[in-house]
Amino acid sequence: MLEGYNAVATALYKDDLASAKKSASGLSKHDKTASMATFAKKLSQAKTIKEARTIFNDLSAAAIKMAKTKKGWKVAHCPMANGNKGGDWLQKASDKRVNNPYFGATMPHCGSFKK
Repeated sequence: MLEGYNAVATALYKDDLASAKKSASGLSKHDKTASMATFAKKLSQAKTIKEARTIFNDLSAAAIKMAKTKKGWKVAHCPMANGNKGGDWLQKASDKRVNNPYFGATMPHCGSFKK
């Protein structure tokens, strides 16, 4: 499930709505009972990248809860996401810099990893 989530995050970081929707669709079909499935399905139906990024916030919250028991992941945070309310997301622990899915090419590396 987290690899599917990572594919969505990477697509949004690259401003690729079609890939984000495709990855989210696959994620929603993988495990319909998972906490991420509902948000993944909504994201797969997003009409705009802005809408997808709004839904991604809820998807990220569910993924972060799931990752607490898994190794290999770390939480990143952008204080400017979601109308300056901030937004968190998961990235692989091996990543050296943040890849911001909330802003993509506009601010690709805005944010920091949480300790």
